[in-house]
Amino acid sequence: MSSNSEGHGRNEAFLENEVQMLTRRVKALEWECAELTVHRDELSERVKKLASRQPAWPKGYRPQRRHNSNQSR
Repeated sequence: MSSNSEGHGRNEAFLENEVQMLTRRVKALEWECAELTVHRDELSERVKKLASRQPAWPKGYRPQRRHNSNQSR
């Protein structure tokens, strides 16, 4: 009978340890998720700002028109 209760105690201790490890893992993942959410929101704002900006040529850039005589209209 003592060996059975001994095994039960070991199993219980193992499960408690497993629960503690998994709880720490969940907390770490929740923290990482929160950081990624903040980063995503910052990037989303940057994209929205850039997407709504008026396009402009870089300073000093002069586009050259190229006429291709083989091209038909």
